[in-house]
Amino acid sequence: MSKVKTLLFSILPLIIAIAIQFFAVYYLLFIAAIFLYGLGPFLTGQSYSMDDLLILASDMDFNTIAMIIFSFCSMVIFGIWYKKRCGGSFHINLKQDTHPFEFLGLLLLVPGTQYLSSMVAAIVSAIFPSWMVAYEELLESAGLDANISLLMLVYSVLMAPISEELIFRGVIFRIAQRAFPFWIANIIQAVLFGAFHMNPLQACYTFVIGLILGYICHKGGSIYHVIFFHILFNLWGTVISPWMINLNPIILTIIMLVSLLLGLSLGFYYFNLGNQIKSRK
Repeated sequence: MSKVKTLLFSILPLIIAIAIQFFAVYYLLFIAAIFLYGLGPFLTGQSYSMDDLLILASDMDFNTIAMIIFSFCSMVIFGIWYKKRCGGSFHINLKQDTHPFEFLGLLLLVPGTQYLSSMVAAIVSAIFPSWMVAYEELLESAGLDANISLLMLVYSVLMAPISEELIFRGVIFRIAQRAFPFWIANIIQAVLFGAFHMNPLQACYTFVIGLILGYICHKGGSIYHVIFFHILFNLWGTVISPWMINLNPIILTIIMLVSLLLGLSLGFYYFNLGNQIKSRK
């Protein structure tokens, strides 16, 4: 397959993923319309208008359920694609395929990557202030503000990491590697990972995150390494980061700088060390 065809084919999973998102939203709207206009009057004794459907569609739980449907469908579709068409495997031997230093490195990389992405977001938002306004509105509408629901927590910490890793590192990354060296394939999947989030500010910092995720997947040699990291990363972002905002600004700045410098340097060191020891088994 030529480089141009491979590049174009790498975009196909992204298009399918976006199509699944639209399917999930409209499927849920269809179910809601059946209830409101069909069963609703019989069950509640009152009629419903189009405004009621629009109000329901703007509800945070509605959006969360739609994203859960999207994640479930993506895990099935891209899980099969990853295994059958990309030569991926879900089998793992913990003793042979992993090393404790790898997981230590991933744990250290989580806060470092968090604050690296925060720094990128801060720089970009300083240049384009309107992007931050649009981003904050997106977080609020998606239910990812300070008052995150349990349903959204399950989606963002568990389902989103698994489905996104199967799409981008499981399928797109492997497709790109058929015709490109690692560093180009990594850039391709990271760019598409950023584009998937469909918000300019989020696209910038998720591109950086995507590069690190691609490196972890490539060096770790297993989809489980990068899923594990992605789960921890989202857990930190949804649970720990909101709590840390209330800390003293000076203390918070010191924690961020230490986490950024030591987290990234020691994280990559121990992850690579564990990978080297594992390869000598």
